[in-house]
Amino acid sequence: MIHFDNVSYNYPYQPETALKNINLHVKPGEAILITGRSGCGKSTLGRLINGLIPAYFAGTLSGDTQIDGIDGREHSFHDLTGIVGSLFQDPEQQFLSTTVNDELRTALEWRGYTNQQINAALDPIVEQLGLQPKRGSSLFTLSEGEKQKVALASVLALKPKILILDEPTANLDTESTQELLSILSTLKQGGMTIIIFDHRLYWLQTLVDHVYLMENGTITETGLFTDLEKFRHSFGLRSTQYSKITVPQLIIGQMSQSHGLSFDALSFAYNGESPLFNNFSGTLPRGKVVAICGKNGQGKTTLARLSMGLEKPASGEILLHGVSISAQKRLQQSSLVLQNTELQLYMRSVTEELQSSAGKAENTIDINSILSNFRLSGLQQRHPQSLSGGQRQRLVIACALQKRPAVLILDEPTSGLDGHNMELLGQRVRAEAARGAAVALITHDHELINYCCDYVWTL
Repeated sequence: MIHFDNVSYNYPYQPETALKNINLHVKPGEAILITGRSGCGKSTLGRLINGLIPAYFAGTLSGDTQIDGIDGREHSFHDLTGIVGSLFQDPEQQFLSTTVNDELRTALEWRGYTNQQINAALDPIVEQLGLQPKRGSSLFTLSEGEKQKVALASVLALKPKILILDEPTANLDTESTQELLSILSTLKQGGMTIIIFDHRLYWLQTLVDHVYLMENGTITETGLFTDLEKFRHSFGLRSTQYSKITVPQLIIGQMSQSHGLSFDALSFAYNGESPLFNNFSGTLPRGKVVAICGKNGQGKTTLARLSMGLEKPASGEILLHGVSISAQKRLQQSSLVLQNTELQLYMRSVTEELQSSAGKAENTIDINSILSNFRLSGLQQRHPQSLSGGQRQRLVIACALQKRPAVLILDEPTSGLDGHNMELLGQRVRAEAARGAAVALITHDHELINYCCDYVWTL
């Protein structure tokens, strides 16, 4: 189904070769995992398989690339979309509509399906993914996990021969991850070829036939899932075993409102939607790292937006160290790292991004030291939007810390991070808490929670 021999690729204007002598052979109906450190070339390889290279991304491509028996460069991009379906790491990048129902129907309508055919294709997938209650909703009101399910449903409705998933569990709770595994297992049994690019490994043990490990744009190791453990340290891999949360639950009544970020009788609902918060109270304590957990759609990201003043509660107060302050002042004393990191990167280079985030202190910060601490050395002049997902994640976190915030909230901070960089993140947030900040990590990542959190707060 996929036949790559000695394939190399260069992005335009980049001195480094993105892919080097890639050899990849995947049979119909196989499921494979491709993993490695952040920035190793996984996303670029995915773009080569789905035809975005060379149809959309320019550059220099060499070697033999065959998809479903035809030279990848001889396929039209339209033809490839009927063979390869892709679920991007950020589902918003593939949305074309504003409501769930319109998004699900769009590609099928463009292919000339009748209403009856559209309903026949969508209804079982929507039911399987639990999206029926959301069909009339705006995409802008969905959680990131719900957006991911919508994107997956719209891809599966086209019945591709090859399915590519880029970090598919990054925003999913444990239950949704198991649902995804069940769906992919069924698709594999039906003959679909599945290519997964992921750092989170535990959930793939029963699904994948082969694993491929990448380093500096090259596939350097291949094997079975059971071989991953021996490569774990050298490739900075995540755990191959499921981690149960061992951190204690946060007992709301024991936390003083005078030491941290507090919510007092908070109520909030999006227009036309059921209330997400109703007379909600609690405190994120100063000097502690708290994991905010819960199923997709329970209001975790909305709570972060309320904290920063990006949403206005219908009633109730938000206090910092026992004092009710305006949303503008809270924002000035806080840092929020969003799931969609590209929305927080504005400047022309990594250096300019860090200088801008430091504000008045921009002439005194040590750029090289910051980059070294976040494993971004050598990327000073790169455009931030050209970085890999994990590199963008680390850059946004580095920028957030320049403010030395009283409150630090990170929303799914490990979505693009390998094992080594997950540990780096854990060390940084522990240091911020030790400095006196109230730190909250909105996450489904049990491995991260056990590594660096003091408490779990379940919504």
